[in-house]
Amino acid sequence: MTALDEGRRVALITGSGRGIGRATALALAAAGHNIVVHYRRDAESARATAAQVEQLGVEALVVRAELESGEDLDALVAATADRFGHIDALVANAAAGAFIGALHSQRHHVTRTMETVVGSFVHLVRAAQTWMPDGGRIVAVSGTDSAFAVPSHALIGVGKAGLEALIRFFAVELGSRGITANAVRPGPVDTDSTATYDAQVPEQAQLVRQSIPLGRMAQPQEIANVISFLCSPAASFVSGTVLPVDGGLAAGGGPWVPLQAAVDRRLREQLSPG
Repeated sequence: MTALDEGRRVALITGSGRGIGRATALALAAAGHNIVVHYRRDAESARATAAQVEQLGVEALVVRAELESGEDLDALVAATADRFGHIDALVANAAAGAFIGALHSQRHHVTRTMETVVGSFVHLVRAAQTWMPDGGRIVAVSGTDSAFAVPSHALIGVGKAGLEALIRFFAVELGSRGITANAVRPGPVDTDSTATYDAQVPEQAQLVRQSIPLGRMAQPQEIANVISFLCSPAASFVSGTVLPVDGGLAAGGGPWVPLQAAVDRRLREQLSPG
């Protein structure tokens, strides 16, 4: 089956060079999608994802784009359309912004984070839906910081909350075409970046783990499985919703107050003379 065969569905996944994005690319490839692997910096990881995708018997296209650049996003969608002719699923996984507390945020932090997280999502959906057949799928990857005051995630959390709000609007505005729009809200996930953070602040990582009823962090594949479901025909009547995938973390309230106290204590220790 060739890339131009209309029977092969096509998924465009931002930030798919590693972590949840890579796991999602592989899950959707296993379900029969050709995959567009987007990256911003790490071309090597993106090519590695593409190689794994192609081992599953589908095609992969690797495209670099800056989320803040409308021209880059238009080029990303155009490259997808030129190669495959349509876009059946858009998964907005990539995000970037200032990891900073609300009181320390400056206007330029706000502007850049909102443009990267919210602005890029609006732009991508608007561009991709032109090439999306009826019955297409839109999935945004949110985060626990959209609903809880996760330390140093003030602006990222606001951006993720914005994604969740936009999902409701896109579900309504695109519903007449059978296009569904949903968000997945992962809890803590065992990725390379998480491991680095855990090594730096092990006491904070322990607080998080202790607050997850299932007693562990998620594996990227577990988040990807839910995204794959939302992109499947089985989810044809699921739209406009946010699905937590957090091992029960939100149900238990989370560790956010003691976690903030631990962060504040560490900052005081770093700033104290001597």
